[in-house]
Amino acid sequence: MNIALIGYGYWGPNLARNILEIDEARLVGICEMNPARLERARSLYGDRVEIYTDNYKDLILHPDVDAVVIATQTEPSYQIIMESLHAGKHCFIEKPIASTVERAENIKKIAEESRLIVHCDHIMVFNPIIRYVKKMLDNGELGELMYIDISRINLGPIRKDVNAMLDLAVHDIAVIDYLSNGEQPNGLSALGQVLYGSQESITYLTLKYPNFIAHIKSSWVSPMKERRMMIAGSKKMVIFDDVKLTEKLTIYDHGFDITSYEEYGHYEVETRTGDIFIPNIKYEDSLKNSVLHFVECFRNNNLSLTGPDHSLRVMRILEEAMNSLRK
Repeated sequence: MNIALIGYGYWGPNLARNILEIDEARLVGICEMNPARLERARSLYGDRVEIYTDNYKDLILHPDVDAVVIATQTEPSYQIIMESLHAGKHCFIEKPIASTVERAENIKKIAEESRLIVHCDHIMVFNPIIRYVKKMLDNGELGELMYIDISRINLGPIRKDVNAMLDLAVHDIAVIDYLSNGEQPNGLSALGQVLYGSQESITYLTLKYPNFIAHIKSSWVSPMKERRMMIAGSKKMVIFDDVKLTEKLTIYDHGFDITSYEEYGHYEVETRTGDIFIPNIKYEDSLKNSVLHFVECFRNNNLSLTGPDHSLRVMRILEEAMNSLRK
């Protein structure tokens, strides 16, 4: 699969490295408008990459390019995505897929009409620990999903183009969509505070689903870094602490048991405290898994797990959350 990378800023070097490490992929070109960054890429990769350019059209119109990886900011990326699809290129898109639901629907429509793969890099969906938790839900080990509590906070970086929710909570909404098999919330509320610039630096999002509730805290203004998910089922509960270097997932055989019925409609509930288990989950690079999935979709002519349908569900939640935030 011949891939061109558009955007060599914050995330571009990580994408380039992973593409170059995959045997089934070939990085044929890099586009970057910043001369210093483009020169840095040239010095790193040399003739391993055929084309270095500051004009993305040199890549999307190139006949040898099968797909483009678009790692620009959200607003300019939409035009590049649309032009790439019209040029017949498969698209790997950094999150979110677009800035509005309408734009995401346009991307989905053209991709389906052109039979092209669109893959949104919701990287946490490809994390091996999230995959492990998904298996626990699917095989009934966790029981019925009751609630999800997520904290994704750090000190910076402060962004100008999007707020903390669009920057950070998008990961968590994508994970919730994956774990719940695409279930949509029937209600939500969002609160936030603008502390620097014009965007909310801290946000709180609550999602109410038919059978469970989820709460997401996103912040650029925390003195400590936290990437923590608590996922509670009716049988077991898990905590995923992504900041820890090892033993990131802890499984608690804790919960509640209905012990007896005293009379119709009345029952006793007792807490249950069982074993605590830390599974040995082999480390995998989530970004590499995401890129590999995109390449495999191309080779096998499959739709992406994080394609337009999944991405649209995420965008609908984000757009409704933004409306709630700005009320």
